[in-house]
Amino acid sequence: MFSEIKDSILDLYKSDPRPWLVGFSGGKDSTMVAGLIFEVVSAIPSEQRIKPISVLCTDTRVEIPAIVGMIEGTLEKMRQFSQRVGLNTEVHLLKPPPGESFWVNLIGRGYPPPNRHFRWCTQRMKIDPVNQFVERTLGRTGQAILHLGARRAESATRSQTMAGIELKNGLRRHPDLPRVDVSNPIEHLSTEQVWAYLLQNNPPWGGSNQELYRLYRDAGGGECPIHIDTSTPSCGNSRFGCWTCTVVERDKASEGLMANGDERMESMLEFRELLLKVQDPDNGWRDTRRMNGSEGNGPILMKGRKMLLKELLKLQDSAKMKLISDEELLLIQQYWKSAREPDDGRGVARIVNAHSGLPMHDLRNTARLRKLEAEVAGEKGLSADTLQRLVSKVEEFSENNRAHGLPAELTKILQDDMKDSPNMAITA
Repeated sequence: MFSEIKDSILDLYKSDPRPWLVGFSGGKDSTMVAGLIFEVVSAIPSEQRIKPISVLCTDTRVEIPAIVGMIEGTLEKMRQFSQRVGLNTEVHLLKPPPGESFWVNLIGRGYPPPNRHFRWCTQRMKIDPVNQFVERTLGRTGQAILHLGARRAESATRSQTMAGIELKNGLRRHPDLPRVDVSNPIEHLSTEQVWAYLLQNNPPWGGSNQELYRLYRDAGGGECPIHIDTSTPSCGNSRFGCWTCTVVERDKASEGLMANGDERMESMLEFRELLLKVQDPDNGWRDTRRMNGSEGNGPILMKGRKMLLKELLKLQDSAKMKLISDEELLLIQQYWKSAREPDDGRGVARIVNAHSGLPMHDLRNTARLRKLEAEVAGEKGLSADTLQRLVSKVEEFSENNRAHGLPAELTKILQDDMKDSPNMAITA
């Protein structure tokens, strides 16, 4: 069976001129697919290795620390092997931009921790970085083949999804990129067959798969697959993925790693429990109005966002890891200024200063500017908070170099605040 898979990979390499993309998550399935491809391509005569290959790995920046370290080491070995052998292969570690990071969405925008019904993290942090890389590299009309380690035996949902997509020459159409086809070389293998291959064959780039096996043994589960659509199983439930994952009730992988000596996971699991409490509307951390102004479970209240930032900074110290960047902190402050209960522009700085004693300056919010804003608000019949939200929203769009959708966002702020102040008069 393994020989047949290698033969099919070789046939596809020779018969189809399109460049290849290889999805790599660091787990057993994607490791096997990458290993098979490296092995097949390295056996081709060097003058015939003309197809460009890109290995794509996504780092949400909230991945379980143990798997992050292993992935970074593996990617570097892949780079060195490709250069030494001449595979015409590039390795890319993709990350969401700071404006779409987990912490900016959660603590800045106030998105509630993800759940099965509102799994906002997958699209923004997993799917979009891959899609944007493909469009940026190949152009909107570019064609490619994406190799993934998806298997029908992963879950009943995955099996049903894969069985329901029409096959063409052994490939499937990508759900978001119409000129990219998807290849699943190990689709019909069982978990036992995957491990049999990995433990009997060292990866072409060097080392062995024993470290990967030990990590699975300690965690007691599988990996978080590279995401190309929202039908891909979520992280958690004994899958390696984000330590912040609240889509499932228990993160068995993190619990397993903690039980086997990874001391960082204890405080991280405690923070995850805090996220679950914030997620529950009955605990009083959520607004009673949605972001569009309608009644219902809404974003995290400002008091909740500030509480989470304080606890995250404490966690960063106890785990001895950099969990949030300075750029993310600045973006969080920007979103706080345009929230329903707007911050005065110094909330993040005060929290950082109180925690570490380090100053954090924001020159756009001097006392003189706040006084001027209050005067303009009075002239226009607005509250100072409403004007601050409007100005902050304009600054937010300006920093992202875009204007599309800004009028609608400004109107939404005015309508939102008028519900609290029905007698507010707006003059041109």
